[in-house]
Amino acid sequence: MTIDQSALGSAVKAVVAAARAEDAAALYRAVMPPTGTDTPPAEVTAWFGSLVIHLALTAASASKLERGCSREAVSAWVEEVEGPLPTPARLRAADPGGIDHVEAMSAAAGYSRCREYAVDLIGVGLIEPDEGPHERAVDAHCAVTNDKDARITVMAMLGRLAANPGGRGRR
Repeated sequence: MTIDQSALGSAVKAVVAAARAEDAAALYRAVMPPTGTDTPPAEVTAWFGSLVIHLALTAASASKLERGCSREAVSAWVEEVEGPLPTPARLRAADPGGIDHVEAMSAAAGYSRCREYAVDLIGVGLIEPDEGPHERAVDAHCAVTNDKDARITVMAMLGRLAANPGGRGRR
């Protein structure tokens, strides 16, 4: 499958706009392949894989971090923009009757894992030109591309990060 670069560029812009507006419906529309539900499964995977990388590169560019910076520097920038990771206690406090402790633990762990994926993916855009992608980035890309729940969470996160250049937080 050949990915239409203009469609991919439009999708990146749409994801960033939807993430900035915190519009979940627009986000779901923005990540869909141009041919929608008629897209064969292999092409869907290629589309999502390409979109994730382009969002990560856009977020890396927006970060103003130096090429070759440490993973810790990327993680610190992500935390500055996104704020602290949600804890089970915070999640339960936000919806005391709707979420139990086990669900809150699972949600917090899942979000933490997605943030780690985003950090590793952003690192792809910050590697030195003579380096290949790190194994963690390859693993993160595979995980995000193949897990629909992680995929939408990471794409939204990368969209928010791309919309907040230079580490100026959203909160």
